[in-house]
Amino acid sequence: MKKKTIIILGACMALAAAGCGNDAAQKENGTEAVLEEGTENGGAASVDIEYDVDDYVKLGDYKGIEVTLNEADYEVTEDQVNTYVDQAISYTKPYVPDESKTEVGKNDIVDVNYVGKKDGVAFDGGSAENQIIDVANNCEVTMGSGYIEGFTDGLVGAKVGETVDSEVTFPEDYDSEELKGQKVTFTFTVNAVCKEVKREALDAAYVKDNFQVESVEEFYTNSRKYLEESAEMNKKTDLRAAVLESLADLCTVESFPEGIVEARMEESLDSIRKNYCTDGMDLETFLQNNYQMTEQQFREENTTYLENSLTQELILEAIAKKEGIEFDQAGFDEYIGNLQSNSGFSSKEDLYTSLGGSSESGEKYFKKIYLANKACDMVVEQAKVTYTRQESEAAEGTESLEGTESLEDTQAANTEE
Repeated sequence: MKKKTIIILGACMALAAAGCGNDAAQKENGTEAVLEEGTENGGAASVDIEYDVDDYVKLGDYKGIEVTLNEADYEVTEDQVNTYVDQAISYTKPYVPDESKTEVGKNDIVDVNYVGKKDGVAFDGGSAENQIIDVANNCEVTMGSGYIEGFTDGLVGAKVGETVDSEVTFPEDYDSEELKGQKVTFTFTVNAVCKEVKREALDAAYVKDNFQVESVEEFYTNSRKYLEESAEMNKKTDLRAAVLESLADLCTVESFPEGIVEARMEESLDSIRKNYCTDGMDLETFLQNNYQMTEQQFREENTTYLENSLTQELILEAIAKKEGIEFDQAGFDEYIGNLQSNSGFSSKEDLYTSLGGSSESGEKYFKKIYLANKACDMVVEQAKVTYTRQESEAAEGTESLEGTESLEDTQAANTEE
């Protein structure tokens, strides 16, 4: 089950690093941070703390920042495309019926339906359809999950289309009280003996059924296009990250507005309470279960994180002020629409209130972050970028399909463009 993203300042700045477009949805950073806004503990919302940013920030020469990137990190190789295609097959349909085989051998992969019965009555969780099973290793192929001992023994010698029974005994330490130590019967229907789908043997029928394209060539073209778009997005993200890192070196935040770090911390905790502490769970239990830390440890470890995020925010705020960067409602609406969609919220009001405070304070904070994004855009556009040519470690791997949209969605989207 995929959790709705909780947004923190760091998450917003990460989105800023990727730009304000829909491409941000294709990249997940693996963190669930919390943008803090408003507090349910009675303190002032951090966004309402008044200050003159010029009193806290000393700007350096932020125009024409020099950045070096390795061009090879963003090139898509044939090996990467092949690896991506292999992953696509594996995640989608790695086995298909082998029409040349009509009987199950001890080393075969089979497609079966099965029903488990105890004393002639089907029991809960004992039935499934179209399961791809490795007979020799007694496991489900896709997830690699194993079955109880002897589960697949009765399949050997069965013919395609045939129904066979197999008696097995659940182990004494099985987690179901009803089934532990009990003898049951599994009735299998053999749908097919299967063969593994190999990239080299792809045909038009397979890619059309599974990836909504008309030919193998189109499938490879779409796969390369997806990787190239991802690489281009990574390049933009890395450029912005490098610029932000340089800004922290060139500019100085001499202190923070009074009370803002403390307010942000409370807002972080309030956001966690609001979004994750459900069904009576308290904050301490949530933090212990998910992060193996107490509330005090969370506060200590996240103080540095919050200070770093505030440093970045204040520098960009100071640049926006100095450059006279103005707020524009149309651009903000687009930014919020993308952020709402990418973060999984049903409305912008839900997005705003997820920060732990009111909808009004949430909107006010996002307007502040939007202006910071515009300042970052300006600095990035003025950066002097040098591309080197070094062997890329990334070239040996490829874009992982985990955490991305489904392959079918990706290929369908590419086909529509």
